[in-house]
Amino acid sequence: MAAATSQRVKVIRSAVLVGLIALIAGGVFSLATSASAETHVVEIRGFEFFPAEVNAAVGDTIVWINKDVVPHTATAGDGAWDSGLMETDDEFSLTIEADTSAGDYVCTFHPNMVGAISVE
Repeated sequence: MAAATSQRVKVIRSAVLVGLIALIAGGVFSLATSASAETHVVEIRGFEFFPAEVNAAVGDTIVWINKDVVPHTATAGDGAWDSGLMETDDEFSLTIEADTSAGDYVCTFHPNMVGAISVE
């Protein structure tokens, strides 16, 4: 009977150890995934995008905030995405995906306002 109890204790210890390893590995993976994604903020002010160029990676999010007194847009040069009309203090977010095209973007109301996204 002592041998059976000893064997049962070994099985339980092994199961607990495997569970702890899985829990730790899952936590590390989760931290690595969330830590790698960044948020880039682009302010629209004075009829310009600040910063004018954003270097982003897949999974990053770019947030445009209109701090100007007139409406603006942030619109991909190839039309792949568009913020729509952004009034003062409105925000628009874009998460960079593998198929998101990098390149120039403009304000459709003010085509002299140009920004760029490069995807790593």
